[in-house]
Amino acid sequence: MVAASHESDPLIQFLNVLQPLSAELIEEARKETFKISVRKNNILPSFAELVKDGCLFFVAKGLVRAFVVDDGKDITTWLTDENDFIGNIRNPGTFKPTFEEQYQALEDSELLVLPYRVIDDMYTLFPEANVLARKLLAIQYHMSQERSILSRIPSAEARYKQFKIGHPTIKSRVPLKFLASYLGMRIETLSRIRKKGKIDASAED
Repeated sequence: MVAASHESDPLIQFLNVLQPLSAELIEEARKETFKISVRKNNILPSFAELVKDGCLFFVAKGLVRAFVVDDGKDITTWLTDENDFIGNIRNPGTFKPTFEEQYQALEDSELLVLPYRVIDDMYTLFPEANVLARKLLAIQYHMSQERSILSRIPSAEARYKQFKIGHPTIKSRVPLKFLASYLGMRIETLSRIRKKGKIDASAED
């Protein structure tokens, strides 16, 4: 018998590939997660608006950027599309971040909301949740390393080339101004690099 589809299935399928999930955990996830839809260019609701004690978002469909505002300047800090989490990794200490990240949908997007309370309950109730958490943390740490390295590459052209390699599914979906901000370069510089890349590709053909 095939189980009826549920709005949380994209999340469950993603997690189940990383670590086989018990039927009980799947049932709990289906019961406690819920979906929100965000139109293109809209800012996502704050975590506190949706869930009292905070939450994570899982991108089931669409494209989202994180950004901070420093002295009136909008700075894109990271970009993500389907099958990835967005949100703050909780610090067990009392450290408060210097900047509060906000999140904006760059396409019409569907996100699953996973409350921190539910995550904590799963750690207690389901042993595989702890294994899964370690794997997810390793993935997020690797992505953080990649962003850190990318920001330190001195050549603008090399940064863009590395971005294309690391993000093949979103390289053409991100508006130019946000991609330039993420890569730490002027829009004119990014436009020139992309134009040069197209000319070089045509010459090779």
